[in-house]
Amino acid sequence: MFRGDRLYMISNRSRLPCMGFVFAGAGDVIGIDSCSGAESERVEDVVLSLGGRVHCWFLTHAHFDHIEGLIGILERGKVQVDAVAYRFPPTDYIERVERAENRVARVADLEAQIRRRGVPVIVPEKGKPIAVGHFTVLPLSDGSAVGESLNPSSVVYRVQTNGDPVLFLGDMDWRAEDKILAEFPQEIRCPVVQMSHHGQQGVSERFYRAVSPKVCLWPTPEWLWNNDLGKGYGTGPFKTLETRAWMEKLGTVNYRFTEDVVLIQ
Repeated sequence: MFRGDRLYMISNRSRLPCMGFVFAGAGDVIGIDSCSGAESERVEDVVLSLGGRVHCWFLTHAHFDHIEGLIGILERGKVQVDAVAYRFPPTDYIERVERAENRVARVADLEAQIRRRGVPVIVPEKGKPIAVGHFTVLPLSDGSAVGESLNPSSVVYRVQTNGDPVLFLGDMDWRAEDKILAEFPQEIRCPVVQMSHHGQQGVSERFYRAVSPKVCLWPTPEWLWNNDLGKGYGTGPFKTLETRAWMEKLGTVNYRFTEDVVLIQ
């Protein structure tokens, strides 16, 4: 699929969903989100096994289950991080829409560690490719605030590998999809896609049909995959089974959390 490149999907350690990926190949390593604090050392171990250096760490948005892993990695200082790429909405917006979740404090922790380590920050620009060794990362959105939630502000990244490209959606949802569909109708077509918002209440079936994937990456624990909070299959409030039905119609192959680290190549 990736012609020698390897993609590592890091599974959750706590019960909560998380998202973190590491791409490696030809001596180049990039990260896409970094899971929560519970998985930080698991992510770190993957990077250390690859030489202990990440050439650029791309972040989709400011939720804790996407950025806390990197905070811990920077705090411990075992991994060399050459650059971090992110673009979050203004802090006053984050404070207003998600105050109960203390998002601003975690963003402040991230930025404090970036400054402490002297790591350069790359601000993704929509439609402007970022070359990281042989990987080319194309942002398809700019992190702008959309509605009253951080999810649709996710920066969508299209990563070109030695083989198939991968579309990383973060937690982007239906509120942001129309703009991307209009502005990047060709670029969103990817044989591999990361399922938005852990595979439920993310983008619409129409969006996935436009992507036309053959392989789906589900950063989704078992209970969420089955929509089961303890009372049986399909009894929870989540939309995972609906999304799974969409992807079954497209005939996709699904990779999901089945072990500590899922290797896809």
